[in-house]
Amino acid sequence: MASSPLNSVQLLDGTELPCEVVGDPGRCPLIWGHGLGPSDPRGMGRRSCESFPLISEGMREASGAEASWPFSAVVYDARGHGGSSGWELQASCIQQFHWRSLAFDMLSVATRFQTVPSRRLRGALLGGYSMGASTALWAAYLCPTAVRGLVLLSVTTAWEIRAARRENLLRNAVALRATDPPAAEVVRGAAYADLPSLADLAAADLQVPVLLCAARDDATHPAEVAERLSTVLPRAELMLTDTKAELSQAFPQRLRSWLQRHFEHQVMLDE
Repeated sequence: MASSPLNSVQLLDGTELPCEVVGDPGRCPLIWGHGLGPSDPRGMGRRSCESFPLISEGMREASGAEASWPFSAVVYDARGHGGSSGWELQASCIQQFHWRSLAFDMLSVATRFQTVPSRRLRGALLGGYSMGASTALWAAYLCPTAVRGLVLLSVTTAWEIRAARRENLLRNAVALRATDPPAAEVVRGAAYADLPSLADLAAADLQVPVLLCAARDDATHPAEVAERLSTVLPRAELMLTDTKAELSQAFPQRLRSWLQRHFEHQVMLDE
């Protein structure tokens, strides 16, 4: 799958996030966030995340006589991860690594890569895997008028389910301090991250299409979280598979179908 040359988005605090477009840069972008690097944040980025081949396949141009695929994906290295830079001097401010803070970074990336088709949509399409999914959900919760659709693949643990995960992450942070203190702070910040409560999400009444995908055998990304979210997101479409392998196989085509049903008529370029 073709990608554009590497770009970067500079944020208000000087942090820079490397970004690239997967697909045609002129198409309507789905802004895609990657997962957490729980033991090596610098080793986790837009391309090393296991969701990269899935989102790339979902953006693949169809063959034959079918009209040109009107969507692309923007993948980027999240704050504290991969090739991101400029955050290290303030790494002790761990709130910047909470998903609610990463949500504003994601919206900044969306603004940078706005296209004519996405302006027609009047709002960003946001999505991601694991940490990236939780980031996208926070963005919609905090800035609902700026988001027109969400793709949430393998959402993180949340609420009371997250308690055991938090302890594991804090142990990883302690182990990282000896070799990479800033990276340790990234993991410590992630340990204290969580999703909005179900009550708050229900009260927000987010009226945007949402594609929720999870696998029942994925203990790191429990299907129960996706199921609970589907009860408070009014326009959620839930896809559950028995295994992670089945999810990986089914996701690209399900993503394409969902984008076509909800957004293709709004973003198609004039002939």
